[in-house]
Parts: sequence; C-alpha cells; structure tokens
Amino acid sequence: MFGDTTWRPYASAPVRSKPHRTYDPSRPTRDSVGDYIPMYLANVHFQNKQQWKALKVSLEKFGQSAGLFDEISVKPLGQKESGPFQVQVRKFGSKSMGLHRNLIDVGYGVSQVLPVVTELLRQDVPPMFLLQQPEVHLHPSAQAALGSLFCQTANSECQLVVETHSDHLLDRVRMDVRDGKTKLKPDDVSILFFERGDLDVRIHSLRLDKEGNVLNAPQSYRKFFMDETERSLGLF
Repeated sequence: MFGDTTWRPYASAPVRSKPHRTYDPSRPTRDSVGDYIPMYLANVHFQNKQQWKALKVSLEKFGQSAGLFDEISVKPLGQKESGPFQVQVRKFGSKSMGLHRNLIDVGYGVSQVLPVVTELLRQDVPPMFLLQQPEVHLHPSAQAALGSLFCQTANSECQLVVETHSDHLLDRVRMDVRDGKTKLKPDDVSILFFERGDLDVRIHSLRLDKEGNVLNAPQSYRKFFMDETERSLGLF
C-alpha cells in the first residue's frame, strides 16, 4: 500500500479554517485547514442526494452525541446551484426545533471540528489520518464524542494517528475499547506519552489492557490531574 504513489494520508492542521457567512461554489480540493469542506458539502448536497442523505445522518449523529448540533444543512441563496450558499446548523429544544444558525454565529468548536468529522465520515475515506489537536475549541463532552468516533472509524483499512492534549478524548477511547463499543481491541491502540525532562523529551510507548487500563505508564503520567484531585478533596 505504501508503495502506491496514488496513496495519500489526510493531514489536518491544529487550527482549522474560520467560518464564513456565505460561500461561493468552487471545486473542492483537500487541504489541511478544511477550507474546502463547505464546498464539498454543497457539491454532495446538490449533485448526489443519496450520498448527501447518508453523510447528513452521520454528521448529525455525531453532532447530537457531542452536544454541538442536531441538524446540519446547506442553504442555497439563489435559484441556481452555481450561486452562493450557507452552511447552517440548529439545536432542538424540548418544545421546539430551534432556529437555523449560520456556522459563523455558533460556537467556534463546530467549524473547527467539522473538517475532521466530515473527512472521517465521507465515502472515500483515505487509509490514514494524521490529526493534530482535533479537540481544539471543543468542550469536554464533545472531546469524548470525538474519541468514540475515532474508535468507530479505525480498522484494518483505516489508521488514525492523533496528537492530542485531551484526557477526555483518551479516556473515551479507553472505555469504548473496554466496553466493546466497536471492533477495536486493546492491541489496536498504541499511546505515545511525551515526558519533558530537563533539556530533553522522553517518549514512552504505552498499551491498554482488556479493562481499558494504561499499561507501563511512568510516574509522571497524569500526575497533574491526580494532584489536582487530591487537592480538591483536601488531601494535601
């Protein structure tokens, strides 16, 4: 596979593109910041209704689990497909479905995570993802939902390499593997923990057991969080 010159991983930058109020149709070409994602969504929406329906359902399923949005839509601003359009989302309340809101008018986390999630859910998924800080601008429950999506996506034909600072994301991966939420097994997960020393950085290779516990973790692993917990409990 790696000898195939047509093979390309999808690489995501740590900060994705800013949302715009309106977009003009263009030919979508993959880039690391996700500038092309609104155009890709519009193209699928206008040109392949069946594919759009499947992608829309998948995006909304993630949006609901993450608490970010319940519905996503492409809104044309003219009579022609070649005209400008908007990408809108909305949340459902207990008694009403809520208003459609432009991407630029909702939490920044939606536009930041949308390129990553769309790439993971589209039909022509590449065999490898290189993702830098996909949790940027997401609240804890959305970070955890992203961890579940990673577990659902990773398989023998799709590998994810993720650089993250999110314990919420990693904890969800551990629990989903432990609880058998997907076909992902403990041996399918490898954790590289970077420990800063005096003038260098040591890399620890960690694994999971069947209970979701991290094996061979150094003393410094999660020390900050354990110290904070003890402090909050008044133990020191």
